[in-house]
Amino acid sequence: MQSVSYRFGHYRIDPQARELQDGGCVLALSPKVFDCLVYLLENRDRAIGRDELIAAVWGRADVSDTLLGQTILKARRAVGDDGQEQHAIRTIPRFGYRWVGEVETQALADTLPADVATGRMRTEAPPAATPAIAPPSEDAAPAAAAEPPPGTQAVAPALGTRSSRRRAGRWRFAAALLLAFLAAAGGAWLWSVRPSPIAPLGNAGLAGAARAAPGDTTAVMPAAVSAHAEWSWLRLGLMDLVATRLRDSGLAVVPSDNVVALARGGNTEGVVAATGAHYLVEPTVSRAADDWRVVLALTGRDGSHRQVEASDADVVEATRVASERLLSLLGRAVPGRDLHSLTADEIFARAEAAMLTDDLDTARRLLDGAPAEVRQMPELALRLGQIEYRAGQLAKARQRLEALLPELAAEARPVLRGRVLNGLGAVAVRQDRFGDAQRAFSEAVQLLEQRNQPAAVGQAFTGLAVARAAQGDYDGAAADFARARVALELAGDALALARVDENEAIDAGKRGRFMQSLAAHQRAAAQFERFGALNELAATLGNMAGTQLALLQPAAALAATTRAVEVLDGLENAGTRLGVEMERVAALTATGQLGAARDLLGELAAPAAAASPFLAARHQYEQAVLEYAAGRFEAAGELAAAATKGYALPDYDRERARAWLLLTRALRAQGDEQGAGAEAARLRDWGGGDSVPPMPVYAVLAEAEHAWAGGRHPDAIAAYRRALALASRFEVPADTAEVVDSFGTRLIDSGELEQASAVVGLAARWATTDFACAVLQARYYRALGEEGAWRAALQRARALAGERSLPAGLLDEPLAATR
Repeated sequence: MQSVSYRFGHYRIDPQARELQDGGCVLALSPKVFDCLVYLLENRDRAIGRDELIAAVWGRADVSDTLLGQTILKARRAVGDDGQEQHAIRTIPRFGYRWVGEVETQALADTLPADVATGRMRTEAPPAATPAIAPPSEDAAPAAAAEPPPGTQAVAPALGTRSSRRRAGRWRFAAALLLAFLAAAGGAWLWSVRPSPIAPLGNAGLAGAARAAPGDTTAVMPAAVSAHAEWSWLRLGLMDLVATRLRDSGLAVVPSDNVVALARGGNTEGVVAATGAHYLVEPTVSRAADDWRVVLALTGRDGSHRQVEASDADVVEATRVASERLLSLLGRAVPGRDLHSLTADEIFARAEAAMLTDDLDTARRLLDGAPAEVRQMPELALRLGQIEYRAGQLAKARQRLEALLPELAAEARPVLRGRVLNGLGAVAVRQDRFGDAQRAFSEAVQLLEQRNQPAAVGQAFTGLAVARAAQGDYDGAAADFARARVALELAGDALALARVDENEAIDAGKRGRFMQSLAAHQRAAAQFERFGALNELAATLGNMAGTQLALLQPAAALAATTRAVEVLDGLENAGTRLGVEMERVAALTATGQLGAARDLLGELAAPAAAASPFLAARHQYEQAVLEYAAGRFEAAGELAAAATKGYALPDYDRERARAWLLLTRALRAQGDEQGAGAEAARLRDWGGGDSVPPMPVYAVLAEAEHAWAGGRHPDAIAAYRRALALASRFEVPADTAEVVDSFGTRLIDSGELEQASAVVGLAARWATTDFACAVLQARYYRALGEEGAWRAALQRARALAGERSLPAGLLDEPLAATR
């Protein structure tokens, strides 16, 4: 029988053998992802509708768009594509997908696989019985140096010039992060569970470049696997086994998620450049007869090269022996081996390989199917809790992790207890239980800080900072972010450092330092883009959009949310998507696209109400803004009142102040000045101090508007000037513009043009980007009778209006022009 294979770039897919190869290396794919790729390739002459693709791949109709999107995402990653570039799989809006990459077809001869043709069955020998392996004691001292093994080899290639047959697929690992929308994405567990101790390195070992020095870091690349497709898990599983073995000896090893994100197409140069690794370990594993051969090639930054190898009937045992020989080459002692079985090691390695590619179902299935003695291990329960957390099953994760604490005494298992507490703290952040989160992370810091666990300590400090910021303790949060940065730099975790950047950006925004916040958002987004960390990138772009709105950059904010939505295509993260789309509503409203904003709000009503009190309040506020703009003041008032109650936590003070001001305006528009005054007084009592921006700005502004409505113009003008002074102090353009628009409009309407001049002048810097500022300028120039300036300002206002109407009378020519 003749069959066809497809070649595109350095990839080759063989539908009959069910193999996808990258540079000759077989890549691990789930059956549905493989079937999806094949169907798109076979029908590349046309676009494939979503329903057709679902029927072809799943054979049934009841498959969610989320599952289909996630499958497409994994298919794109497998062939080095993504939702932005779409050079292989293109999204056809409102229809489906199409394969657009260049493809060569190759007819395969009527041949059988070699082992079948020679009469050999495709069978694998069962793992041989082997001694147990244990990680070092959690409280063990740094290991002593060891002598190098005999028989190590020197080879020529320099760093980054390994053979192209070791190219990996463009895996993009979207790890979760403690990154607040605080209630939208809610924060996420930095779920790496392997220890990353950093201890002084010994001086013994091979002379020259192969001897590790204090502070040196090592990056372990995905393995090149020459074996049947069922062993494709070794690509990442073996990588993680080697990395864990090196960490357990006290070496600083780049976290596996960082390497996977950077190692697209075997890009060793990118890994070294991004992580600053001093050593690069490139594993290869092959099957010959009944034995596995594992080779670990070590390349130094100076171009020196060494390699070690080991063979065994059990691939895990061969990996262990090769890793120990590599440790000796680096002058490190070999960790002890007396607790955990190889069976547990292999199961954990397979599960973590699945988690590195975001395949939570496979990871869960592996752990659930473990032998009874392995299922009783707290390490397995911790991994299940991580999977539940990442799947959004917060109640289950909390229950499982809390059940672990009684059996993990601080004296006996401090490190594992600290990791469990990190997980419980992350769950608490997602559930808005910030006090509980602070207590969990604080205990984790106490347990981990003196036990050579910089990665876990960095996670604990990051979580502690997020919890403090959510409760209004910004100074404490800043100090903890700084501590997190030190720990994560020691751990060599560049991706986690980018998460700290993003959290510090959010913290700066909460303090009203939006220019500083925007710069930090941009740095973090660039790093997440570089690592292919899509969830983090999308959340950061959403946060950036909120910052840009505060800076009166609505068009830039809309562009950021558009990019974020593209990044989220196919990702299964409802919390991040909801937060991004809520920012998109605000950006659509700010750019005058009111119909689109209203439609999107309608889609978000039920998800927001179910997600959290914060998101429900955010939805009510954005809807209130639209109702107010449409002249439906009663509805606007009811929604704004509800929003002020939903914004209960200190972290949402700015949002609450803005909703409260809108409530006073809606009541006034209904003719209820007494009610408006009462709410202005409540706002003053709540946020009238001058310590934390921007509550006092809005409190004093509400007081000024109430005084003006009551005819007490001198009192109102004094209050307006206080509000301007506060806004100038806090330097938030959106807050300043809110005061300027209110004050300037009233001065112009009352004929106080001389006083209005200085106020309206403050709006000039934003008149090209903000509709309200452009309208205010047009009002002022019309009142002055300056026809040329009025026409120019009116043109700007029209360009920014979108679906918004210009105020009545603004289109009438100035009196001076009609004489």
